[in-house]
Amino acid sequence: MKKTAGILLIIFFFNPVFIGSQVLDLKTAINVSMEKNDKIKQYKEKINQKDEDNKEAMGNFLPAINLTASFNHLNDNMNIDLDQIRQAMVKLQAGNQVEFKNIYTIINGGQPLTSQQRAQYFSAYSNALYSAIPPFVEQFKKQDNWYTTLTGAQPLYMGGKVIAAKKYANLEKVYSEIELEKIKNVITSEVINNYLNVVLVKNVIKTREDVLEGMKRHRSDAKRLYDEGLIAKHQYLRSEVAVADAERILFDEENRLQLALIALKNTIGYKENEIVEINDSLVYRSIDDSLKAIKEYAYENQPVLKLIKIKKDETVQKYKIERSEFLPKIMLYGKYELIDSYLSQLEPRWTVGIQGSINLFNGFKNYHRIQSTKYLQSEVDYLYSDTKSKISLLVEKNFKDMQNYKNRYFKLNVNIQLADENLRLTSARFQTGLGTSLDVIDAELSLEKNLVERQVSICEYYKAINELYLASGNPKKYLEIWNNKEYLK
Repeated sequence: MKKTAGILLIIFFFNPVFIGSQVLDLKTAINVSMEKNDKIKQYKEKINQKDEDNKEAMGNFLPAINLTASFNHLNDNMNIDLDQIRQAMVKLQAGNQVEFKNIYTIINGGQPLTSQQRAQYFSAYSNALYSAIPPFVEQFKKQDNWYTTLTGAQPLYMGGKVIAAKKYANLEKVYSEIELEKIKNVITSEVINNYLNVVLVKNVIKTREDVLEGMKRHRSDAKRLYDEGLIAKHQYLRSEVAVADAERILFDEENRLQLALIALKNTIGYKENEIVEINDSLVYRSIDDSLKAIKEYAYENQPVLKLIKIKKDETVQKYKIERSEFLPKIMLYGKYELIDSYLSQLEPRWTVGIQGSINLFNGFKNYHRIQSTKYLQSEVDYLYSDTKSKISLLVEKNFKDMQNYKNRYFKLNVNIQLADENLRLTSARFQTGLGTSLDVIDAELSLEKNLVERQVSICEYYKAINELYLASGNPKKYLEIWNNKEYLK
């Protein structure tokens, strides 16, 4: 007894049915998907990326400061050689001294200097001057030298380009936020569709199980009547085939249920080995919104239209960026050498200044870029108009589909009543030997077909509502209808 209890405890604690099993309603499934779905996580990271890009664009308003260090090795020391000036000075001065000597000799009654004497005096005076005047050679740059330079630049006016780039980056961030909203709407709609598929298949399985039970009862009746000799063997065998067919169809539906659950868990963000239970039913609930109201809401809140509006605003900023190429650009700059021991007398240690520039001609590239941006603005306008028309058409289509499935759902009630009554009569006729096994089986299948069709109709009705509110940009509104109460945003 203790051994059996221990085995039961092990089965209880390690059976996957009892591990992590949880009952999900639609609202919980949607809320969990908003946190766990990988697609939503991807677009949240994209928002973080665009936020950093926006901060990066803010840096264009601030100065750029760089520290640069370098080592230079020249082929030789750099010198200034002014020896030719020295030689010219010496020759001029020596010549003057020779002339003074000649004049002094004549004044004292002597004879003018001869050419040979002039040459001798010139040589003597030149040698004396060369000895007195040092060489005109100065080293101003060593062969090896280091530079450590601090540079800064502050844009003062860039033709409006910096401001437009900042606005563009901010629009990109808003664009990514709307994209996340769009993805959340899509995931919400997918969760709703997959949830409905699970509920539908579970309801269909219940119907198939009821039909299988009916087929088994008919088989028992057919076996009894066959044993009593009241019906032929083929009628009994026909009941056996009907039971086998019903079991096969039920098995297929159970596999469909597993696939539907896997699809739901994948959309929510659960792992495949996590156990979830869906205990819900398809009960008709109407919507109060009119077609006109849904369309007006879609025009204001559909994320696709919002995204196109953002793109339109971005083209305005892009136009300003392209236009800035025709305007002057003014920048304040400065430079400071941290190590001045390697600087020559010709190089300043620091310098500041202001710089202005404007492009005069670059092959009309700037002109064609700005014209391209104008065409892009027109393209976005036409895209917005076309998308708005298609959204209107989509809303109308889903609204009509919803009405069609609603009408079909209610019309099938009469068919089900008729099929149920037909099954009752054929079963009674078979019991009295007036009917055949095939009649009963056909009546069972007819009732099953109508029951399944009604369940499919109500499911498609809710799917059409889901698509309707997805097209309007508000799929969570579906919860208001499903729960028949105001949903939490």
